[in-house]
Amino acid sequence: MRDYNEQILSFGEIQEPHECITIAYGSVRVEQGRMYEDVLPTDALKQVIIMLQEQAKDMGADGVKNITVNITPSKNKDGIDVLDYYAMGTLIKLKD
Repeated sequence: MRDYNEQILSFGEIQEPHECITIAYGSVRVEQGRMYEDVLPTDALKQVIIMLQEQAKDMGADGVKNITVNITPSKNKDGIDVLDYYAMGTLIKLKD
């Protein structure tokens, strides 16, 4: 099991021999009115990637490959414009 700073993170396939453990998911909702005031667009992106890393650590994985992040505009239950950040990736364990 690797520490967060040593985990493999890839938005595509990796070359090292590995096995796939499971799929990890993360999501964050940000009010659009807060954007560039106290929240940067990259803040939510980092947050969903960290969620994938936490799942990798919890499962004893070496990292996450094939990471995808979708950003979807929506409205919350009060009608306020929001951005939903959805992340998904495959948890991997390197072969010895």
